[in-house]
Amino acid sequence: MACGGQSENPDVKTPEDEANLIPEEFQAAYHDMDSTLDEFIASQPKTGGQAPVFAAGLSYANGNAGESLLNPEIPALVHKQLDALQAMGVQGVVMAIPVPILEPDFPRSDEFLEFFKQVAEDVYAHNMQLLVECGPIFAGTIFSPARVDWSKYTKASFVQARKNQLQTIATEIKPDILQIANEPSTTTLLTGFDLTPEEFTDFVQSSIDLIDKSSGIQISAGAGTWEDPAYMNGLIQIDKLDTIDIHIYPMGRNAMLLHRAMETAALAVTRGKRVGISEAWLYKVDSDELVEVGGDFEMIYSRDAYSFFEPLDEKFIRALTLMARANEIEWISFFWTRNFFVYLDYETYHTRSDQQINQALNQASFTAIDNGTFSALGDFYKNWIIEQNQ
Repeated sequence: MACGGQSENPDVKTPEDEANLIPEEFQAAYHDMDSTLDEFIASQPKTGGQAPVFAAGLSYANGNAGESLLNPEIPALVHKQLDALQAMGVQGVVMAIPVPILEPDFPRSDEFLEFFKQVAEDVYAHNMQLLVECGPIFAGTIFSPARVDWSKYTKASFVQARKNQLQTIATEIKPDILQIANEPSTTTLLTGFDLTPEEFTDFVQSSIDLIDKSSGIQISAGAGTWEDPAYMNGLIQIDKLDTIDIHIYPMGRNAMLLHRAMETAALAVTRGKRVGISEAWLYKVDSDELVEVGGDFEMIYSRDAYSFFEPLDEKFIRALTLMARANEIEWISFFWTRNFFVYLDYETYHTRSDQQINQALNQASFTAIDNGTFSALGDFYKNWIIEQNQ
């Protein structure tokens, strides 16, 4: 890349060229995130520490897709995605089995259980680790066609349904890691049920006591960095909880929420806990725009589709990897796996609805996986994993 002038090669972009690719409405957010990531990366040790297990979300087997998972062609698509992730060097996957999809009164629950068991066998056949997360289904959003009437539940019956499903997953699917709960604020957003930090801790503690761990399963639980730290502080005190699980999306002003993740990891390690990050992706907002996560998450997540954000996604992966190595974080999974295969052009798609953008990105990723191609971010992740494990 030429410095300080116009490149003689039209295919090589100068920093000025790159800046011109960013739509005006996103320039403030882009430069805010870019400088925040640069400063955070500069603050982290560049050597030392163990490389984490590099993982990714298994999007084709995400239970939020509802009954479409039961279409006959889906197991073959999941297998192709596992092949692609394996070729990328990914060592583990996260599979979402949301409540109440395995409850006996949920339509086709027996078929869902058989599907997830088959996927688990395929994951293990690929010599990958499997983490299963079990939160409420994203019913009523653009990310799930499922319909659940949460008014039929009380807080107590909802908690019991989660416990029932956790026991089923532990005995029937036997993942390497079972995430009991995370993001209590998202649970409230989706279901209307608000668990206080004390209630959340009690739910996790009482669930652990019900789970059969004879298969060697690890139990994890956690919260998002943006949530009340009291949730994490309560979990860290649970002796039988194996792993504290951190979800990372917004960075916060001056990377405040990344520093909070580091503080959480350090506290967990002092209590003899393992630490993992089962969900992480760069939340595309500037410090002033972010008031609270969840305000309009559909709109914000739609921004992930655009190709001009790809350099920031690379920096985010760098930043979290350095943080993981320096803070004994053993597992790190990046959520929006589809961006490892494709991005969308802003000019073509920015006038479309959030749902249309989401559908277009999903379809484009299907095509890319079928063709065996990676995006620039996928190529970066592959090379990054190799570099970190040397």
